[in-house]
Amino acid sequence: MSAEHFNRRTIVIGAGAAAVVAACSTSERSSTPTTTSTAPPATTSNSVAAAPSTEPPPPPTEQVQAGPEPAPGTALTRTSDVPIGSGVLLGDTVVTQPSPGNYQAFSVICPHAGCAVNTISGGTINCPCHGSRFNLDGSVATGPATRPLAARTISVQGEWIVAGAFAPLPAAQQQVQEQPAPAQQVIEPGAPENALARASDVPVGSGLILGDTVLTQPNPGNYQGFSVICTHQGCALNEIAGGTINCPCHGSKFNLDGSVATGPANEPLSRREVSVQGDWIVAGAPATPPVIKPLWCEIPFFAPGSAGC
Repeated sequence: MSAEHFNRRTIVIGAGAAAVVAACSTSERSSTPTTTSTAPPATTSNSVAAAPSTEPPPPPTEQVQAGPEPAPGTALTRTSDVPIGSGVLLGDTVVTQPSPGNYQAFSVICPHAGCAVNTISGGTINCPCHGSRFNLDGSVATGPATRPLAARTISVQGEWIVAGAFAPLPAAQQQVQEQPAPAQQVIEPGAPENALARASDVPVGSGLILGDTVLTQPNPGNYQGFSVICTHQGCALNEIAGGTINCPCHGSKFNLDGSVATGPANEPLSRREVSVQGDWIVAGAPATPPVIKPLWCEIPFFAPGSAGC
C-alpha cells in the first residue's frame, strides 16, 4: 500500500470518527432533561385583596328639584285661612304663619328624597316617607333631611296671600294722586256746613274714617285730620284698630298722628286741616269771628281806624 493511499484513508477515518464523537455528544445533551426554574411572582402589598369594609357607603348628594312655583299674581288663599302657629298645604306650596302677620311659603317637596310633605301638625311640616320634619320657617326640625324646604316668594295683598313679590310701579308712576279735600257736608240739621263729625263721636286713642278723610284723637282734645290715601301705592285706608290707621293692600300702618308705623309706606299721611267748632269737628281752619263796628263808623266823617272804626 502506498503512502499516499494510507494518508487518504487515515484522513477519512479520522473525519468519520470526529463526526461520530460529535453526534454522541449532541445526543447526550439532547437526552439530558432540561430543568427550568420558574420563581413565583413577587407579591406586593398592592396585590393583596382588601377585606370588605363594614362602613356604609356615603349617601348620594341630594339633588331634589323643588318643582315650578305658582305664577306671580296667583291668589293662594285668604290670610284668615292660615292659622297662627301652623299653616296650610295648597297644591305644590306650603303657606305658614309662624307668628301673627308673618306669612311664609315653601315648596311641598321634601329635600331628602323628593316626597311631598303631607301634614302640618304639632308645629312642624311633616314628610310621610322617611320621617323628616320641618319647622314653620322651613328649617329642618328632624332628619334624615339635611336641607330646609325651598322657600317661595309670596306677598299679602288686601285679605289675600298672592304668589310672587309685589311689583312696585315705576318711579314715574309712584306719585299718589290725592283726592280733593272733602266737600262741605251737612251731617244733621243745625250742624255747621263743613262739619265732619261730633267731637264726642271721635274716640280718644282712635279715630274715624269719614269718606276721604281720616279723623283721629290721639289724646283728649287733640283732633287731627288726614287724607285717606295711603302714601305707598294710593290704596284707601279702611281701618283704625290697635292704635294705628291701616291699609288693606300691602300692610302699611300709620300712627294716629299720621306718621308711618309699619311699611312698606315710608311717607306720612297727607294732613287735612280740621278744627273744633262748638260740639263739632269741621274741615278747615277755625272761623274768624266777624268784626262788629260801632254804628258811627257808617258816617263818612270817621276815618277807618279812628273812634273804633
